[in-house]
Amino acid sequence: MTLLLALALAAPAPTVLSGPVFECGFGAKQLRVTQEGQTLVYRYGTRARAELRIVAEAKSRRVFYHRTLYPRGEDQTLRFVNGDYDYIVFAHWTAGAGPDIELDTAAQYGGLIVRKAGKTLSTRICKDGGDMLEWPIFKSLPTDEENRTPAI
Repeated sequence: MTLLLALALAAPAPTVLSGPVFECGFGAKQLRVTQEGQTLVYRYGTRARAELRIVAEAKSRRVFYHRTLYPRGEDQTLRFVNGDYDYIVFAHWTAGAGPDIELDTAAQYGGLIVRKAGKTLSTRICKDGGDMLEWPIFKSLPTDEENRTPAI
């Protein structure tokens, strides 16, 4: 057995995440971002019918990622570009203020910002869901320089 083969066999398997990258409900409407191969798929609409679907890969420059880390918190955004429109999916999380994570003072929310030509048209906060983990594909996406997560 060669040294390279032995090292490859001994290396831990890459982490495979399953499920949606982001999922949130606004009542009858839902937003879901999934990974399909090397693309991210943005889907907005009802369970039965998509009103908007954007498929983007890193090299398309139609999806951007931003992450800001804070002491005991973070903001993350995925910005999908569709012509003059930007669809910014965001997630915010902060831990409680005490020495232990106190769930009653923690804050977690997510949602969607829709912009046209740089002007905000709407901001919606998830009624259900709204969490985003850092997925390996995010490392391949162009960086969005601005943190667009709204303060609530």
